[in-house]
Amino acid sequence: MRALVHGLRERRALGVLASERDHARIRALSLQDASGSLLACVQALLLDFDELGPDVVRRALDEVRGRLVADVSPAVLTDEVRACTEQVLDFAERERRYLDDRDTELRRIIGVLQEGLLELAASGGDHHDRMRARGERLEAASQLGDLVRIRQAIAREVEALRRDVIDKQAEDAARASALRREIDGLRADVEQARSAAATDPLTGAANRAAFDAELARRCQLADAGGEAFALLVLDVDHFKQINDTHGHAVGDRVLVAMVTFCREHVRRGDLVARWGGEEFAIVLPSASRRVALAKARHMIKALARRAWQVDTTQTLRFAVSIGVAAWGKGDDPARVFERADRGLYAAKQAGRGRAIAAR
Repeated sequence: MRALVHGLRERRALGVLASERDHARIRALSLQDASGSLLACVQALLLDFDELGPDVVRRALDEVRGRLVADVSPAVLTDEVRACTEQVLDFAERERRYLDDRDTELRRIIGVLQEGLLELAASGGDHHDRMRARGERLEAASQLGDLVRIRQAIAREVEALRRDVIDKQAEDAARASALRREIDGLRADVEQARSAAATDPLTGAANRAAFDAELARRCQLADAGGEAFALLVLDVDHFKQINDTHGHAVGDRVLVAMVTFCREHVRRGDLVARWGGEEFAIVLPSASRRVALAKARHMIKALARRAWQVDTTQTLRFAVSIGVAAWGKGDDPARVFERADRGLYAAKQAGRGRAIAAR
């Protein structure tokens, strides 16, 4: 009987042990699955920054997960888990410093952008007010803390800034165009004023000042080895009689007609000037005394054949006397003009309506 009771007791003890062993096996499998899941979560949380080497840590985690299901002694597995834990913690610390550094650099970039925008805004105006507002919004964006939101905020502000810059460029282009038009207008006004200052208001010929300047310039050029020139001095014959007979208005028309006639018979580069009253002068660059005298005689003959319409019912003929001179070595403006004027006086004394070259 005793033996029977002892046997029953042993069998019951073995059953308890088997149950406990099965429970321990199930618990071990559950812990193994949980450990594998936790390792997978850690692996998924690693950020993909190549410079930090996340692939090395991922491979270490994969190896530990493999060890969980392999026939490895607990001591060895414990050492390997401890080493992997240290590697993961080290990566997490480097990852944290990396994110801090990147956030600091991002804030620095935002600060530079903001400082630049505020400098651009320093001069005031609507455009610069908008630039200042951009800078303030960038500063607010740097406080968001969320990199995605910071990036989106900066992208919006940069796009708005780009539009502002385009608008500013258009404003500047329009202002520059208006300024160019104003400059062109001022240049035209200056040119018109310069032309008016050098032009006889009645006839449109060069005035006395412009003639004196051109004669002096021609003498300097010739004296420096440039081309010589000739000078014609013309006087309308019996001009006082024209005024007394027909009136000063007709006399003015004769003077205008005289300039028109001269321009028809000289080259584009020749200067036709009203020297004073009914006297005119023509500078003939590169012309010799002989050529200038032939030109003067041709003009007298052509003018003699010409009748001018002085009003709706009347035509008028008039004649001129011409004195001719050519520049000679050592001549100054006064000497050249004095010779041409002597030729004019000689033509008047000889009966008018002729050309004489004085020596």
